[in-house]
Amino acid sequence: MKFGAIDIGSNGVRLLISRPLQEDSLKPEWKKVEFTRLPIRLGDDVFGTKEISKKKMDLLLKAIKAFSLLLDIYNVDFFRACATSAMRDAKNSEKIIKLIKKETGISIDVITGNAESKLIMNAFLHLLPAEDTFLHVDVGGGSTELTLIQNNKALVSKSFNIGTVRAREKKIKAEEFDKLHAWIKENIAWVPKLKGIGTGGNIHKYGELASVPQGGYLKLKKLEQLTEDIESIDLHERIYHLKLNPDRAEVIDVAGRIYLDIFKRTSITEIMTPYHGLKDGIIQDLWERYYSKQKD
Repeated sequence: MKFGAIDIGSNGVRLLISRPLQEDSLKPEWKKVEFTRLPIRLGDDVFGTKEISKKKMDLLLKAIKAFSLLLDIYNVDFFRACATSAMRDAKNSEKIIKLIKKETGISIDVITGNAESKLIMNAFLHLLPAEDTFLHVDVGGGSTELTLIQNNKALVSKSFNIGTVRAREKKIKAEEFDKLHAWIKENIAWVPKLKGIGTGGNIHKYGELASVPQGGYLKLKKLEQLTEDIESIDLHERIYHLKLNPDRAEVIDVAGRIYLDIFKRTSITEIMTPYHGLKDGIIQDLWERYYSKQKD
C-alpha cells in the first residue's frame, strides 16, 4: 500500500509518497517512494498583501496538477493535502481551493497551527524516550509552533505568527514576540533538564550541516556557531559552497535566530533533529486511520 501527503507551506509545496514496511504495526517504519519540493513561496504575497497573486495561484495549480499525476502514476491508495500559515492568512484562499478542486479533484484542508503541530508530532512522539521532557519547536515560513512534551504526550501547545518568510518580509509584529516570550516564561522556562526538538526544513538542514544523524542531537552552541557562519557569507556562497537551494539560502539564518531566541530562554542545551515534518505526520495519520478500520 502507498500513502501520499501534500504539504502547502508558506515557502515550499511538498509531495511525499511512502509505504509502510510493516503492515501489522500502528507505528511502522516508512519507505520513501517519492518526494518532490517546489519553492512556490506563497508567503511572499500573503504576508504583504493578504492575498495570493494570480502568478502564484497559477504556479500552485500547476504544482497540484503535477502532484495529482504522480499520485496516479504511483497508484497511491490514500492521500491528504494540507495547507498552513499562508493559506490561513490569504483572503482569497477559499477561491483558490475551489479552483484546485475543480481542476484536479484534490481537496485542500487549511489546518490550524495547533493541528499542524499535532500532525508533525504524531510522526515521532513514539520514538522519544519517555523519561525525558521536551520542547518541540517547528519554525515554518509563516508560523512557529511550540509544544511541551512529557511522557510522550503533548501537555501545552501554542502557535505564533512568526516565521522565516514573514520575517524576511518584515511582517512580524513586535507584540507577537512579546506573546511568544511571555508564553515561554509561563509554560516552559521553569522546566529543568529540558531537551529540545526541532522540526522544519531549516533545522533539518542545520542538522545535515552539523552531520547529525536522524534522531541525534544538535548542540545549541553548534546551532549558534552555524548561524553566525551563515550570516557572514553572501547568498552565492550559501548556494554554491553550502549547497543550499536558493529559497533555503535566503531564510536559513533567519530560522536559526528564531530557534536560538526560543531555546536560549529555557534550560535547553541540545536539540533533537528527528527529520520529520508535516508531510510525515499526514502519512502517519492516514495510516493510523486505515489501520484502526482494519482492526474494527
